[in-house]
Amino acid sequence: MNKKFKLEKVLELREKALEREKIKLSDLQLKEKQAYEEKNAVIEDIKAKNIEMEQDKAKGLFDFIEMYNKYIAVRQNDLAVCEAKLQAAAQETAKQKEVLKKSLNDLKVMEKLKAKHLLDYAEYMKKQEMMQIDEINITRGHKEE
Repeated sequence: MNKKFKLEKVLELREKALEREKIKLSDLQLKEKQAYEEKNAVIEDIKAKNIEMEQDKAKGLFDFIEMYNKYIAVRQNDLAVCEAKLQAAAQETAKQKEVLKKSLNDLKVMEKLKAKHLLDYAEYMKKQEMMQIDEINITRGHKEE
């Protein structure tokens, strides 16, 4: 009982679309992770420079305090940029998750339709078999009389 699903190409296309969406999601998640790591690196650099500045103040070295302050201000601007990048990446990831969810639902619909078609075909084959059996019984009954 081999039944070819008429919409097999559509099912294959939806499977390919699902795989593409999964790849896009993994790329976006990687970008989000990189943005998070970059943000943490900037935070650590700011903390380190603050500690160095405090140590120089404690030692009485006030020559580079202004430079420390300027550098920290620049790094705080970098931190704001990193946070914006992280938020943008998080939004893109959320959008891609919705697209992936829709693509997965489309694939499931096609798989359910395929299963339904197979069940309908099996039922059709049973009916055809019963009709053949009835026909055989009817033709044999006439020959024996």
